[in-house]
Amino acid sequence: MDTTSSQLGAESLAGYPVGQTPEIQLAVTSASGDDAINPASLASSGLVSQAGKSSCRKRYRENLLVADTNEQALKKQKVGTSDISDISRDASLTARLSGLLCCVVCLNLSKISMYQCRRGHLMCADCLNHLLADGRLRDQLSTCPSCRVNISYDTVVRNLCVEDVIYELPSVCRYCGKEFPNKLIYRHERDECEQRPTHCKYSRVGCQWLGPRIMAPEHESKCACLNKSAQEIVNDLGTADSKAEDEKKIFNAFFDLLSHENMAFIELRFKPLRSNESPHKLFFETSRFSAFNLKWIVKTTVNNNESEPYRSSARVITYQLILKTKIYVPMDMDFFAGKGPYSTIRMFPQVYKYTFTEFNTTSDWNDLSLIDSDEVNRLLANYDFNIRFFMFLGEKQYSLQN
Repeated sequence: MDTTSSQLGAESLAGYPVGQTPEIQLAVTSASGDDAINPASLASSGLVSQAGKSSCRKRYRENLLVADTNEQALKKQKVGTSDISDISRDASLTARLSGLLCCVVCLNLSKISMYQCRRGHLMCADCLNHLLADGRLRDQLSTCPSCRVNISYDTVVRNLCVEDVIYELPSVCRYCGKEFPNKLIYRHERDECEQRPTHCKYSRVGCQWLGPRIMAPEHESKCACLNKSAQEIVNDLGTADSKAEDEKKIFNAFFDLLSHENMAFIELRFKPLRSNESPHKLFFETSRFSAFNLKWIVKTTVNNNESEPYRSSARVITYQLILKTKIYVPMDMDFFAGKGPYSTIRMFPQVYKYTFTEFNTTSDWNDLSLIDSDEVNRLLANYDFNIRFFMFLGEKQYSLQN
């Protein structure tokens, strides 16, 4: 086919003579739904006139601007949605971790030691001690409440990894409602929180106000104690001084006892025993020990010899001092029990007095003065426990014995 026939074919197909092709309207699609085609590609094809090129470039730039604006809006919307989803995701993750790492007994996230049984079930220290104490009182082996495997101090292990995770999890302040890591929440509630309960600085002169720390200055500027007469203030100060004096007397009494000439102290180890009557009650007893050339033992019991102490969550340990040597003259004895060396048991020693005679060789039951039931469970959870026992003999009775 020659050149002339090719040109005639092109003219017949397009409907226009060769060399007189009209401007073609461009149809391209932008991000906004408009049409946008790069005019450079069309210019290279030779299908667009010079005026069409200029118009196409202008429309192309406008479409790119619209597309860029829409893209920025979409990005902002996406980022905002991402922030919200991240927050909800973090809250959901915290909730899931709290559910996984909580104690299987009390279902709380413990801020103290966490232990696990041989199958991995987690228990806080207080609940573990309670389970072991219940088993000791029932004269049964303690078991994990989830899998029923036997537990004891020899079989459970402390999970330090779980403790570290719990310390980093957020906890809500009970006063202001703000969130802080568990490792910081105690200091915040004790020293930093503006909503923590605070007494009025005029409490010494009778003000009973107790409120948020942030409101204390306002209250103190209008406190009713500011309008008290001088005599009323003196009376209130006298009452406060009398209480302080009583505490000082107790403090000085301990020092006076410790400097007593006729003093003895010994480290006592209490071993668990069972009574003969049914049900067999748990009690602890020491071996015989010597003090002031006499033989003694110390015996302890739980909840004042209650028949089923494991049914009660409130528990106390009481003890009595028993004289095992025959005497013929009365003797006054002061005594108290304190925690042994390296012991972490929390207690407030209290001095007791008893007069031993030929027929009265057993003292009354006295409180061991542990601060709460959790400390009682800590003692009962062990096979045995140690205390340091102090005894003070009156000078008159001591001279009669010698």
